[in-house]
Amino acid sequence: MFKSLSKKIAIDLGSSKIRIVALDELKNEVWELSPVDFKAKVLEEDACLARRKDNHKLLAIGKEALEMQGRLDSFAEIVFPFYQSRILDREAAATLMKELLKKVFKGLVLNPSVMLTTTASATTLDRKILSQFFYELGFTRVNLIAAPLAAAIGAGIPVADASGTLFLQMGSSGSQFSAIALGSLLFNENSDFGGDRLNTEIIEHLSKTENFAISLESAEILKKEVFSLVPSQKSKTITGKTTNGSNPLELKIKASDLEPIADLFKLEYESLINALLSKLPPDLVADALQKGLLLSGGLAKINGLEDFLSSKISLPVALLDEPDLLASMGAVAMLKNIDLFSGSLSLDA
Repeated sequence: MFKSLSKKIAIDLGSSKIRIVALDELKNEVWELSPVDFKAKVLEEDACLARRKDNHKLLAIGKEALEMQGRLDSFAEIVFPFYQSRILDREAAATLMKELLKKVFKGLVLNPSVMLTTTASATTLDRKILSQFFYELGFTRVNLIAAPLAAAIGAGIPVADASGTLFLQMGSSGSQFSAIALGSLLFNENSDFGGDRLNTEIIEHLSKTENFAISLESAEILKKEVFSLVPSQKSKTITGKTTNGSNPLELKIKASDLEPIADLFKLEYESLINALLSKLPPDLVADALQKGLLLSGGLAKINGLEDFLSSKISLPVALLDEPDLLASMGAVAMLKNIDLFSGSLSLDA
């Protein structure tokens, strides 16, 4: 597939977003760049494509494809080929990645290598299949790193230290709560209650309680701007239609209208945190008391999350800067300093 000089890239392979960074675009270490400067070097796209159902003719990828959702005829479809480090549709995955890589690989490339982020819950088989997929795309070296570990590195946390760090990585397909020390995830608990499920819960809740049908795009807006885990006066007027008809409808949705969903979310994450904390040996508990719980990933920006978690555990809780970029930054740092990290971190070739 590739035609040119040696190139290294890092890919944060999310279920809803894919972020790609070419190392030759970065002259400095990631920690020396401002978030704005780093973001300018990142190719970020929605992890989907639009195609015809019959012959799979490509219509669009990324944001352009996502904007077609709910607007396509019955002969076309939107496909998200990746989910929690698994390939759901190999043909669509290959098409999407080839289109994205065309934007990164310009000119001649020899022996391209890649650092991929995976979920902490990815099985050995998941990782093997993912590695083989990227080898088939033309890469000659494929390394994989768990997203929580990559995000911790991106945040500048000394992950190789014996002193442990509690890290909650929250994304669209789920969340991973990890205790990180000695360059690895010593303990890990996972939940599939991520941003995608939160959108679905919002849509179904409004349909049942308000007889109000809204789009996925509107649910995403409510999730980011209105939904809250603590009492809030936030509200937003959303356009939809009645569920039992086609009448257009505008409705003002308040944070209090979404409280039943917030209660579900709270129960899930309280259970997730308790499950991991119950596994920790006394020394790691002592480390956690000193360092607190660090939050990363796009879903970590949910309104009221820090206050809710602080009220449930006797630990300080902090949302890291630019949480949705940290896994990308960590993958880049790993690739730029692979010899430094190879002794303490487990990479899959």
